[in-house]
Amino acid sequence: MSVARLLKKTVVLGAIRIGWLIKPGLVTRLYVWYLKSEGAQIDGMPNYLSAKIWFDGTDYSLIRLGEGCTISSNVRILTHDAAINTVGKELGLRFDSPEIRVKPISIGRYSFVGTGSIIMPGADIGPGCIIGAGSVVRGTIPPLSIVVGSPGQVVGSVTDYVGKLYPDRLRKR
Repeated sequence: MSVARLLKKTVVLGAIRIGWLIKPGLVTRLYVWYLKSEGAQIDGMPNYLSAKIWFDGTDYSLIRLGEGCTISSNVRILTHDAAINTVGKELGLRFDSPEIRVKPISIGRYSFVGTGSIIMPGADIGPGCIIGAGSVVRGTIPPLSIVVGSPGQVVGSVTDYVGKLYPDRLRKR
């Protein structure tokens, strides 16, 4: 990473963390600007991005965020995994250069990611999903799913959940 990019990252992320204490909603706009400037694909404007999200900076272009999504505090979004580089040594494997698995992630429009969740490389969260707090998400999550746990499992439907809470207000599909 160049000195200029490192300085930009330090200043912007510092401003985001201080701004979060003053007016959390403004942080989302600054975060979106920064992520886009680094190559992230952001459709429209997210509803809310906490100042306490850790985005994997290996390659921001591997990150896609949908319109209206919400990402809570202490969420980790990973696009790389270097575990094989370490554990392979126990099996006698040697690599000429570090063996790192790199995959994109996508968080669909109007999806909600609860606090403390980890989004693993290759995760594709469909639109309108709820990811419960502390979940570890990998693979493809169908639209309008509720996911909880480690590993994250689909445990229900957002349509059913919202239908129980607001039976008279749910749009017919």
